Amino acid sequence: MARPKLSITVDPDLLRVVDEYVDAHDGADRSKVIEQALELWTASQQDAAMEAQFRGADAPAHERIAWRSVRRSAAASQMAKR
Repeated sequence: MARPKLSITVDPDLLRVVDEYVDAHDGADRSKVIEQALELWTASQQDAAMEAQFRGADAPAHERIAWRSVRRSAAASQMAKR
């Protein structure tokens, strides 16, 4: 699948940090760094949406219990990867 190309404007200090990282790490490039940043942003947005959805008392108890199980399973999976 072709990867879309985009043009962005960023703070020069941020770009300098990215370029320093790329220079110091073989195989790294700006696109990979920015893609990783977008992946982290997407994950944080999903986390925030789930927290907001289940923060209120209007969520049924069985759903809160089920999500607690999912969170624990996901955390265990992440810890096993380390």
